[in-house]
Amino acid sequence: MPSATERLAALRHRLRRPQTGPFSSYSRFVGFMKVLLPALAAVLLGLVVVWPKLALEDKRFQVGFAKLPSKEVESLAMQNARYFGLDESNRPYAVTADLAKQQPGSRDLIHLTAPKADFTSTSGANIVVDAATGVYNQVTKTLDLAGGVNLYHDAGYELHTPTAVFDLARNTGRGLEPVEGHGPQGRIQSAGFELAGKGRDITFTGKAALTLRGASPQGQGKGAKRR
Repeated sequence: MPSATERLAALRHRLRRPQTGPFSSYSRFVGFMKVLLPALAAVLLGLVVVWPKLALEDKRFQVGFAKLPSKEVESLAMQNARYFGLDESNRPYAVTADLAKQQPGSRDLIHLTAPKADFTSTSGANIVVDAATGVYNQVTKTLDLAGGVNLYHDAGYELHTPTAVFDLARNTGRGLEPVEGHGPQGRIQSAGFELAGKGRDITFTGKAALTLRGASPQGQGKGAKRR
């Protein structure tokens, strides 16, 4: 039979052994929480201090989209607009304007401020037209100019008339109002004009008067044709 000393030693040995079972797991959990909870408290305290500053910065740099009425969206305009295309002979032409505005309800009609068109005739001559205002049809490739139309031909001809319409696909145009122009051979006035022959011919329509350089004015009846 073990003595009292031996029993005391055995009891001390059992107390010194690592604990196992549910009590051991619970002890580790308690120890872990003692470390985790103070750390979480420190993080939350930091967020409480920093969050108002973050919210303020977010408001300063927030970007939003305004809700525009449909009418305002339709009236949006484009500055320094440029339109490019090809005529029936695959020659390029260009239409530019200081301001372009799409007509409400139509994708094809573009209202232009200070429009300018540049195209080439079948003979290779460069023709430039400009005006105060205009309407460009993207489907028919026509340009309706008003507010003072100016036509410049690289052969030296220059025409001025209040309104005119040009078909950029066919390199043709016409004006039904009085025309004043001049070129290498003199000055001309007429009731209208037609640009035909794919830009090669300029025909002055109606009553016309041609003043040759160094000659007196000559009436030309119903029309005078210049090429």
